[in-house]
Amino acid sequence: MKRAAPGSEPTPIRSGESPLSAVNHEVIYRFMDLHREEHRIATMARVLGVSRSGYYAWKTRPLSSRAQTDELLKKEISSVHAYHHGAYGAPRIHGELQRQGWRVSRKRVARLMRELGIHGLAHRSRRTRRTLAQTG
Repeated sequence: MKRAAPGSEPTPIRSGESPLSAVNHEVIYRFMDLHREEHRIATMARVLGVSRSGYYAWKTRPLSSRAQTDELLKKEISSVHAYHHGAYGAPRIHGELQRQGWRVSRKRVARLMRELGIHGLAHRSRRTRRTLAQTG
């Protein structure tokens, strides 16, 4: 069989492979949930390459214990960050949470801070400029 020239013919999708197979199902289900008033769930599921039952399971499934703890930690991180006027970064917030009794890693704190869109203030070093009169 002769191969087509590049760009002349689209590559067929193999069965069981959707164009969005590399995308997280969570993103697809959120999209479906946002557009359920405009389109039928069955149609969107077929077009997006996911199952209807998967969507409904996602919709009714409660948050995992880790996700629930993340939500509590986000509130605590926000309050610690605000209390220290936004100056604390992940290492200091991690230390503060440990003093309060939370058992959490610094990397988890950093991830949650990224999700919240908060960060600590960078320390700026002072550099003094010397004139010729001061050096000589």
